[in-house]
Amino acid sequence: MQTLRNKRCIITGGSRGIGLAIAQLFAKHGASCLLVARDEARLRKARASLAPIDSDSTALPHGIRTFDVSQQIKWGHLMHITKEEPLDILVNAAGISQNALLSRTELADINQILGANLRGTIFGCQSAIQKMMKQKSGSIINVSSLLATNRGRGASVYAASKAGVIGLTRALAWEVGRFNIRANVIQPGYIRTDMTKGMDKGEELSALIPLGRLGLAEEVADAALFLANNTYAHNCVLNIDGGLSAT
Repeated sequence: MQTLRNKRCIITGGSRGIGLAIAQLFAKHGASCLLVARDEARLRKARASLAPIDSDSTALPHGIRTFDVSQQIKWGHLMHITKEEPLDILVNAAGISQNALLSRTELADINQILGANLRGTIFGCQSAIQKMMKQKSGSIINVSSLLATNRGRGASVYAASKAGVIGLTRALAWEVGRFNIRANVIQPGYIRTDMTKGMDKGEELSALIPLGRLGLAEEVADAALFLANNTYAHNCVLNIDGGLSAT
């Protein structure tokens, strides 16, 4: 059953990791996906991995856009060139990690982390809701992190940026609910992606997780599909962390 049939989605960070897994699952459920990332070659490869749109569907073809989500002007341009197209779902999954103590983190790195993880999410939401308010419908799914609320050595700026995503989403839920726009956030724990490569040496990290393993990007995508489909899911903060937040 294609539960997202004929839906139009924009997915940032859609070239790999959690963003790509969400795009692949949404496409299987009939959605048309517009993938946003900075690497065009990766985007083209990601688009090729998506299930094709049914010939009898009214959905638009899958697309790609190459830009840095932290640049507000780029979001304005995207909304302008897609102004005649509907926007049913926005997924903000773009982000970069940190592996340095705050005392050793350069200003350029701070700006880059906050730009990709928080400012990019703010600009994406700001752009999307203008279109969704006119439609009187829409779903926004932001990807935060367990580190927004739990300890994590060498990730202070990353944690701050992801905590901001939760605060943003909850405030936005209050603002846009009356327009039939839903805003939710997923809070993944440690997920096997390029971002976490090398973090589970000797399975030391897995040993800290009650379920005994790192999660899969596809498991986070399942959560995104639930939030996209459940029309009463609003202002949710959904943990997908194998129980790590309980420790």
